[in-house]
Amino acid sequence: MCRHRGIRRVIRGLNGILDYSLLLLLLLGLVYGCYALWDSQNLAEEATSEQYAIYKPQEDTLGFQELQSMNSDVIAWITVYDTPIDYPVVQGKDNWEYVNKNAEGEYSLTGAIFMDSENNPDFQDFNTILYGHNMVPNVMFGSIKEFKEQAFYEAHPYGNLFVQNRNFGLEIIALIEADAYDSSVFNINITRNDSIPYLEVIRNHAVYMNDITLEADDRILLLSTCSSESTNGRDILVARITDQTYKDTYSAKDQDHAGHESVDRRGGWRDFIPGWKTALFLVLLLLILICFADQWICRRRRKGRK
Repeated sequence: MCRHRGIRRVIRGLNGILDYSLLLLLLLGLVYGCYALWDSQNLAEEATSEQYAIYKPQEDTLGFQELQSMNSDVIAWITVYDTPIDYPVVQGKDNWEYVNKNAEGEYSLTGAIFMDSENNPDFQDFNTILYGHNMVPNVMFGSIKEFKEQAFYEAHPYGNLFVQNRNFGLEIIALIEADAYDSSVFNINITRNDSIPYLEVIRNHAVYMNDITLEADDRILLLSTCSSESTNGRDILVARITDQTYKDTYSAKDQDHAGHESVDRRGGWRDFIPGWKTALFLVLLLLILICFADQWICRRRRKGRK
């Protein structure tokens, strides 16, 4: 009899350990979920163009020169009007260096907007390719997907490129979709003689494309980012670099990009709503799981007493 009682005590002890281990796992799951939310929010804040606003070339270029003194890989500044794309451009020794390093040269999962390592840093190649992460909410090159809406594409035709202490205009001419390994698109070695066939490649991949005629000395810029729709897919915004600059007619509109919330603002309460909705969902889910676990534990204990 004593032996049976000892066995039952051991079983109850093991059951207790199992029960509390389950509760601990649920608690750890909540902690991890909250940390993941905080980390993703912090990462998005690090990637906003506001972080680099003090370096943006204005009437003087002292801020931009300061950034270049911090990181000699900084070569330009790109802006697509009325979008969050408003960043310094860097060029590394290869196309991996700035995947996880920001424009200040520091480690960051947000990366930087960087030029293909094979391109000429003065943007004199016929086609220059810039890369940037597709991040939520629309930071870095995350807003390129917005151009898939025709109304958005047509309403955002211009931008600006600052390079070698001079401003150039950007005229948006196409939005294309391509595979990351499509060498016909991601081809840096396009000569002036190859410009017409290359433009036809762009046309064949186009979601939208303006009816344009390229001149002999025209240059184009491709802004490439990962597609949300396929693993190897790339969404690419194509612009013509022009000597003529275009006025930013949106700057007087509080930078409210195309009617949705500007991601350049930091710390606004609206910025945290999506995160807190998810956090609330996680808390409610945890409470439901705890209730189920509590009922399960109680049933096990009642059976154990019997």
